[in-house]
Amino acid sequence: MTFEERLATLDALWQAWAEHGAALTDDDWRRPTRLGTWDVRALYAHHGAWPSMLAHVVTQVRDAAPTHTAASLLRALNAPGGIAHSRRDAVASGAHEDAAAYTTAQALGQFTGVGPRAIEEARTRGPVTVDYLGIGLLRLDEAVSVGIMEATVHLLDLRRALDIEPDVPHAGLAHTAALLADVAPPVAFIEAATGRAPADFFPVLS
Repeated sequence: MTFEERLATLDALWQAWAEHGAALTDDDWRRPTRLGTWDVRALYAHHGAWPSMLAHVVTQVRDAAPTHTAASLLRALNAPGGIAHSRRDAVASGAHEDAAAYTTAQALGQFTGVGPRAIEEARTRGPVTVDYLGIGLLRLDEAVSVGIMEATVHLLDLRRALDIEPDVPHAGLAHTAALLADVAPPVAFIEAATGRAPADFFPVLS
């Protein structure tokens, strides 16, 4: 995907989040999800942090070579002892706290206001190198790829919680599938995908 295609894909995904949220009933917001103790409101609070995070990341331009791609960053975060494991409880607690603190309008505003503005700012910056939350240096297009993956995976979580078909923007699904394949060990992935070996390396993300 080009940089513009990635931005357009992320924008479409966040539009889907906004549309779903606007249609939710009070009971829907309290529905459980397949993510442990998170209900739908906690899921919105968790992924709703991503538009604000992108708005911050686009300001962190660095005159340096990238240290990671999206795939290598995700691989490092999900390695044994990586942040995905060490901060799992903190992330879960944060989602509950944010869900209790934010109104529905604030939760949806992340996708109708903060997100579109961050995407437009990214568009003006171009695929520059940015500091990704102090974890590594990424090209901005690679950072957007992480956002596409997060938006897609959690949109599937949302639609499953609402008992509706996993009808997610195709570009998001295709880009996420390609990114996850890149995160996986290549030999193990190829042999598992072709039925030559068990897929015992899954999941590649926590």
